[in-house]
Formats: sequence, structure tokens, C-alpha cells
Amino acid sequence: MNSSLNQIKTRIMEKYFKTGLIIVISMFFLCSADAIAQQVKPAGTPQSLTSVLSSLTIQYKVNFLYEETNVIHQKVIYDAAHYKGKSINEVLNNLLAPLNLSWYKVDAQNYSIFPKPVPSIPQIHQISAPGLTGQDSVVREQIAGRVLDEHQQPLGYTKVTLLTAADSALVLNALTDPDGNFGFTGIKAGVYKIRISAIGKLPYITKPFTVGGTLRVAIEPIAMRASEETLKEVKITSARPLVETKSDRLIYNVENSAMAAGNSLQLLRSAPFVRVSADNSVSLQGKKTMILIDSKPVPDVSLENILQTMPAGNIQKIELITQPSAKYDASYGAVINIITKKSQLEGLTGNFRLDGSAGKYANGNTNLSTTYKRNRLTISANGGLNKGDNLFGLTGTRFQDPSDPSYFLTNNWKRISHYNNYSFQGSVEYQLDKNQTIGLFADLNRYDAKGPWATQNEFGRLNAKPDSILLTDADFNLKIRSSTYNINYHLTADSGKHDLTILATFTPWERDMFQQFPSALYDGSGKLIKTPFLYQNRNRGNIDVYIAQADYTRQFKDNWKLETGVKYQKTDSKTSVNYEDDRSGEMQQVPEFSSQNTLQESIGGAYGIVSKGWSDTKIQAGLRLEDTRANFAEHFRQHYTNLFPTLLVQQQLNKNVDISASYKKTISRAPYNELVPYMVSTNQYTIEQGNPALVPAFDDIYSVNANIHKLNLSAIYTRNKGLIGLFPVKQDYATKVTYYSRQNLKSASDISLYLFYPLQITSWWETINSGTPIGYNQAEGMVFGRQYKLSAFHSDFRTSHVFKFSEKLKFQIDAYYWTNYVQDLSHNTGNKNVDASFLLNLWEGKGQLRLGGNELIFKRNDYVVSRDYGSFRSAERLNTDSKRIYAGFTYKFGKSRVQKNDTKLGNEDALRRL
Repeated sequence: MNSSLNQIKTRIMEKYFKTGLIIVISMFFLCSADAIAQQVKPAGTPQSLTSVLSSLTIQYKVNFLYEETNVIHQKVIYDAAHYKGKSINEVLNNLLAPLNLSWYKVDAQNYSIFPKPVPSIPQIHQISAPGLTGQDSVVREQIAGRVLDEHQQPLGYTKVTLLTAADSALVLNALTDPDGNFGFTGIKAGVYKIRISAIGKLPYITKPFTVGGTLRVAIEPIAMRASEETLKEVKITSARPLVETKSDRLIYNVENSAMAAGNSLQLLRSAPFVRVSADNSVSLQGKKTMILIDSKPVPDVSLENILQTMPAGNIQKIELITQPSAKYDASYGAVINIITKKSQLEGLTGNFRLDGSAGKYANGNTNLSTTYKRNRLTISANGGLNKGDNLFGLTGTRFQDPSDPSYFLTNNWKRISHYNNYSFQGSVEYQLDKNQTIGLFADLNRYDAKGPWATQNEFGRLNAKPDSILLTDADFNLKIRSSTYNINYHLTADSGKHDLTILATFTPWERDMFQQFPSALYDGSGKLIKTPFLYQNRNRGNIDVYIAQADYTRQFKDNWKLETGVKYQKTDSKTSVNYEDDRSGEMQQVPEFSSQNTLQESIGGAYGIVSKGWSDTKIQAGLRLEDTRANFAEHFRQHYTNLFPTLLVQQQLNKNVDISASYKKTISRAPYNELVPYMVSTNQYTIEQGNPALVPAFDDIYSVNANIHKLNLSAIYTRNKGLIGLFPVKQDYATKVTYYSRQNLKSASDISLYLFYPLQITSWWETINSGTPIGYNQAEGMVFGRQYKLSAFHSDFRTSHVFKFSEKLKFQIDAYYWTNYVQDLSHNTGNKNVDASFLLNLWEGKGQLRLGGNELIFKRNDYVVSRDYGSFRSAERLNTDSKRIYAGFTYKFGKSRVQKNDTKLGNEDALRRL
């Protein structure tokens, strides 16, 4: 016994030594590459300005906005060592001045770059020039005005030029502030006019006006008109990195990523700290994760289908919110918000996409997205069709008879889904005035799937011929209908100091699943023993979710901010299971396995968040209250009230180092259908049943984060009480049937260190590295009346490398490695592989072609889950058609694309539990 334990310990030590060695070598390579990068471009060698701006983006964590035609051909001499320790202002002044370019700080994260009007003007706002008095004499604005767009909305950061009326000679330049206001001071007496230039707008010149003495001239608000000409000749470029680091989230900018091909689920696999399991459930940093699409929820029951049918080429960016505030429902410790591409420009714009992939089976997708905008009205529509075949298989073996420990039962099945998915989204938004907007939204989804679901069960003893084999030639037919209807109102007043959103949402959802199980029993030699009775299942569900929600934000002086809101959610659920067999000679219902259930649940919530920012410190404290009432007809009632506090403290130590600490409490309610006493036979030897005794589980999540120059580190400790998992609860040794049910565990915990490290090695080589160098988790609970406890170390690492061969062609390769890990009371195997993709831009960016593949180097990633509960032992291997090649094409039509704020519908938690 001691020898076996020593061997196990030795294998564990060897495994984690290898893992640690891989991580150390990887970090050594990255640090060496960082040093090499400093030598790639000698100090005197001219570099492209765009590549230098990309380096500055990563170094100073800012974005640069510019017209590409003004920057793309510029060359500069840039020595990173020379500018080390200097402010970004000094760097930009030295780099841009010789190029006749200037810059403006839009906000803390964004800088605008543009040509100087004349070489002699060193800055753009309140600049000395011929015709101005000395700056010491400036006491107040002599000329003031405001610039608006055609919808009376302020045009911020727009260039305003003061000219002499007689000869249009330049006097002074200025930029409007975020509210569209501008002003000129220290102006000599004379006659002047103003010229305003804005991208996408017709130029505007005022009538001449007179400035005399100290008389203040107030220009009437100027409403610019949209240009009717196409903007295709003016390309606005934002030099954003592939992944941006914020205080509470990471932003994965995938719009121009080579990996944005195939479907959204494939794309999520390449995101930092995201894990996609064998059954395609998604988690961020191991936490229960809310997934939104354009801030709208995805029903949990159809989440996999939607992500597999949404083209990755339709995604602009993914927000990975690792520290959600009390504003989000208390059911989630992390949030993933997928932002799709949208358009908001006068006229008709949009894009058309075709995607396809192939492994053992193939699928394809076509999608059309359009936006029409005129004056205050915006209409958007998005429709798509996805068609193909999905493979999901399980190979399992279990030992469950204590009187005969070597006797086993296999449970091997393969499901092939021939599916069609039709989706449509439509929205109408109308601007009542400059501060108010009202909108309508509808999301319709139809999913039809059918196909074979064959199962093979073998019975026998180890190292011997099987005693018997049961072949079940089953099939299934599944129909899902889901939709969401929303009306929303948004008010922004007093230059954004007051922000109010009110919404109402109705979500009906339907599912109809039919399965039939004809089978035959053979002996070990293949001779027919008997034909068991035929049985069939029909599961139906109808769930309606009603939501009313209001959120209000108030900005105060001295960087004080208050966020508050209320939410009411009601759910009506009706589910039925109809089990029939022909053991009596004709198909008849079996009451033991049939059920009719009705559930009504309401959750009332309210939250308040107070935050305060200083020059180097920010504190955010929040509290959410949720009151839950549930009524299970003919079963029981539940009523409980919980408080969920959140806290975030951030400290900027210097320009390269900041630290933060946070706390959040969350709740995990059981899925609706698991709280009713149903019984479903997945095959003749496996039965799942509901558990009305399930109670919510709670997480306490503590995190400490540090940003050290480019390196981001997070240490997260999660303590759980009542973790819900699926376990065997009863065995019938005579019939070999095992009953499974979801149960609450006593406790679980995880402590992990997360690392994120981006590196711009050269102007054409960028790398993103993330992972968990080390983590440790454990779980404890009762199975078959006995207490079990599991624990294990775990780690993972992902490295992405992007090679930009030209302005049109780039290549991305991702490599990842996960060790074995423990989840609830089971052991799970890790995985490793390599993904890669090419991106080719066509027709000046209007077309994009992507070609790539997943799991290209090693064998297909299967997932093995093993359990050991005394006399019951099992191992299951899950496999999907994940080793694939894919191609995607996107064509943009219309004038341009401008990001649009999206509407949050508020039904996230309810839909995730459907």
C-alpha cells in the first residue's frame, strides 16, 4: 500500500515538475523575446509611424485615433530606450512635430492624431498665433459657440477654425469639448468667420461677425449636415491591441482577428481565461459566467446552439468582465459580453457573411445584417440560417456490484444531430429629442434537429468475453422555439450627469423533445437472446419570463458616482414528461416515469453602488438585495431573501504599476426543471430524476490584482457552500439500473493565480500569453451515505502569436495546454493542441477572407471524467467533432460603420436557468 502511494506521489511530482518547467521555459522565451525586440530596430533606423503607435499603445495602455491616409506612409526614428521613463506627451511631441502632425488628448485612454493646419502652429487648442494678444492678458472667452450634428446631438472633438473675414487667413484652431462647446480667447478687434470640419459632415462656414474690445460674441448653435458622399476614401483607424486590460475586465478586440472565423464557440476558445468544456458550457476564470450578446441574454438551454450558429466574423469584440459589480444579477461571478458589428450612419449599411467548417461532419452558415438610418429613426435587422451535422459521443464503463467487483457495464452512445437553425433580430430606435431615446427589440430563434442516437451496452467481467450486448437503435426529434420582445427608454440629461434606463421584457420559450428506443439483446457470440419492449419519451416545456427593470446613474462633483436600480422578474413554467412502452402489447403511459409540473417563481431585486475616484485611488462599494419566492404546485413553496455585497479598491502606485482588491458574493439557483420530481430514462440502465430538496449554492469570491507594466496578475480565492452536481443516488443490482440526481455538496473551494502578458516583439509580431501557473481546488460531499473529499493542483497556459505579413495579410497561431483537474467529486483530464488561421483583407477592407483550423497538431481533444465512490466506479469519455478546418468570408456594403450602444434586456438569470 505504501509503495503504491509513493508511486502515485512520484507521478504527481513528475507531472507538476513538467508543467512548471514548461511555464518557466515559456516565460524565459517571452522575456528573451522582449529583449530581442529592443534590438530589432537600431536607434537610427526609420520605422513606420503605425508600428510605433502600436508599441506606444501597449506601453502606455492608450488608443490612437487617426485617419489612416495621414499616418500610414509616415516614417519616424524611434528608440524605445531613449524615451524610457518619459511621459506620453513628451514622446508624441518629439515624434509628431517633424511630421507636421499634432495630437489631442480626448480622454485618459484615447489620443487623436491629425495634420497641423500650418507648420508653425505647435499645438491645437488655445495656441498663440499672429493676431493674438499675449496669453497673460487672456481673461475669458471672447468668442463662444456650440457644434451639433443633424440630430441636435453634440459633436465632441471637432476641429473649429477661426479665420479673418477679408482673406480667410488662419487665426486660431480649437477643438470642441465632449458637449460640443468651443471658445476663442485673446482675440484682437476685427471681422472674422468660423469654419468647421467634421468627418462625415458637410463643411460649414459662418457669416462674418465683428469682435470689438471686450465684447463677447456668442455664436448660435451650429447644426452640421451629414455628407451625402461615401466615406470610403476616409478610413479611421484605431491602433488597439488584440487584448486590452481594464481595471475590472479584459477586452478582446476580435474584429480584425484571424481567429474570427467559424462560429462564436470556436472564437471563445481562443479568448484569455475562457474555458469551454466537453458539453460546450463556457466559464471565465472558473466562475459561473453570464453570457450576453450585445448586452442581451442567451437562454441556457439553447446557448450551445446559438453560439455554434453565430458567425465569429459577426463579432466586433468580447468583454471579459472578471469583477462584475452589484449591478449584475447575483447569480454570476463573471460576465462575457459578446459585442457584434452594427452600423449607425445615414442611409443603408450592412454586411453579408458566409462561413463553413468540416471535421467528420460539415456545417455552414449564411448571415445578412443591415442598418437603415434616417434623421432620428434607426432600423436594424439581422437574419441567418445555419445548417449542418453535430456529433456528440460518450464512451463509459461503470462497476457497481459490490458482490462481484469485476463485473462491469458499458454505456456507449453517439448522437448525430442533423440540424437547421433560423435566427432573426430586429430593432427600431427613435430619438425623441437630444436627451431621450425609445426603442423596440425582437429576437426570434427556431432550432430543429433530428437524427440517430444509438447506444450499445455490454455486460461482462474484466479480461473476458462479454456475457451479453444490448443494442438500442434510438432516434430523436427536437424542436426549440425561443423569442424575446423588449421595449426600452433611455434618458441622458445634464451632459451625462443623469442617466436613466427603463425596460420591459417578455420571453416565451418552448421545447418539444421526442425519443424512441427500439432495442435487441445479444449474447457474447452475437446470437439474439430477446427483443425487449419498445419505449419512448416525449419531454415538453413552456416557460414565460416577464421582467421590469429601471437603472439610474448620477454623476456628482469631485468624481462621486451613484448607481442604483430595481428589477422584478416573474417566471411561469410548465413541463411534462410522457413515458410510454408496449410491455402490455400496445403503447401505454407509465406513470412512474411520467410527470406534469407547474412552477411559478418571482425574484425582486434592488441595488446601490457608490464610487469615488481620486487622482490615484478609486473605491467602489455596492449592495444588492434579492427576494425569491417559488411555488411548486402540489409540492412545496420556497421564500428566501439574501444580501449580496461587492467591494472594489484600486490604487495607482505609479504610471506602470497599479493594484486592486475586490470581493463579491454570488448565488447559484438550481435549474427550474431539476426542482421537480421527474424521472427520465436515458437508456434502460440509466435514469435521471429531479430533486425538490435542492437549495441554492453560494460563492464568496476574493481577488487581488496587479498590473505591472505589461504583466497582469490576479490571485482569486473562491469559497463555495452547497455546490450543485450530478451524482448517482441509488443502484438496483438486480436490474443493473443506476439512478442519478443533482445534489448539494457540503463545500468546495479554489485558489488560483492568473497571468496575462502581452508583448509586441516587432512591428509585425505580436504575442498574447495567459494562463494559470498554479491553482488548487477541493470539494467535499455525501454520495451513497458516505463522505468523500477530493483535491488537486491544476494549471493551464495559452500563447497566441499574430504575424502581420502586410497590410492585407496576417496569420495567427494559438497553442494551449491544460493539466488534469478536479471538479465537484470527479477527476477530469486536461488537453493540449494548436489552432491557426489566416486573415486576408480584400477590396480596401470591404471583404475579409479567413482560412484556418482547430486542433491541428495533436489528436482530437476528448474529455475523460472518472468517479470512485466505493463499490461504484465509472469512467466516461466525451468526444465531439472538434478537430476541424474552416473558412469564412465577409463583405461589407454601405458607407461606413459606427458602433452603436446596445440595449440590456435584463432577463439574463431567468433565461440561463431555462
